[in-house]
Amino acid sequence: MAPHFNLCLMAGISIVNRQLFLGIGVQKCATTWLYDILCDHPELAVSKQKEVDFFSYHFGRGYQWYEDQFPLTSERHLMGEISPSYFIDLMVPERLCAYAPAAKIIVSLRDPVERAISNHRHEVRLGNFHGEDLSFDAGIENNPLYIEQSRYGTHLQRWLSYIPKSRLLILFQEDIDRDPIAVATDVYRFLEIDHRHRSRAVELRSNESHLYKFHAFERVRKATREAARFLGADGAWRFAQQAGLQRLYRRLNRLPPGARIPSVSPETRSRLRQQLEGEIRLVEEITGKLLPKWRTEESG
Repeated sequence: MAPHFNLCLMAGISIVNRQLFLGIGVQKCATTWLYDILCDHPELAVSKQKEVDFFSYHFGRGYQWYEDQFPLTSERHLMGEISPSYFIDLMVPERLCAYAPAAKIIVSLRDPVERAISNHRHEVRLGNFHGEDLSFDAGIENNPLYIEQSRYGTHLQRWLSYIPKSRLLILFQEDIDRDPIAVATDVYRFLEIDHRHRSRAVELRSNESHLYKFHAFERVRKATREAARFLGADGAWRFAQQAGLQRLYRRLNRLPPGARIPSVSPETRSRLRQQLEGEIRLVEEITGKLLPKWRTEESG
């Protein structure tokens, strides 16, 4: 038994044993796709917005606030949410154990160097990193979490000191890109729900890399999407996407990353792969899966 298992079981004695699943990240590793394929499953009560961040940023708001983030239904006994902030937060596993000691955990990974590069593009897109030098090297100097979030092995080991491996499902974005239906089926089987369900979102790509021409327009788009989810009008949102409004918006307000962000040099990529070599080996040991493409310059 891992060192924190007894703590988890003891902490859960006075708490109702809720049936809960969490997607804990990693950021920029298909977590939006995961949220979307779970939202329309009839056996799940998924949070109204994707990133609740309760066990990391909002724990002080209490359990009642947390449960208010889920749709009210007596028919769906399994509730869950996707918050990438949970993966690296040191406090989350213990807090989760106290609330739902039998919770199931889903984590999605991708090439750690490409994840860090995508992380950088994301921060530039949001306007969190700006200035004349938008290079990845400058971004690493500005934001240590680019690398910290790619230390998969270290964080997986910590999670596995709190929960048994049988309650942790590890996904790879490369598998999602290759066969999303098969991965979605694996997710449903892991959660012990109808694995024959075919989500409307299963073959859609979420959060493709881009920059915004006008950040205000993107804030309006995101607010509208969240409002549609909150009001139970997600179907109408998807209909609008399929009707061509999504393509029109992208033409009007999106730019490719290369329009402003310089390409990453082979030297930087090689240096990071060497830096993260030990983390890659830990992931291979934990999953039993060899990941040679994560060590090559062609993986991105």
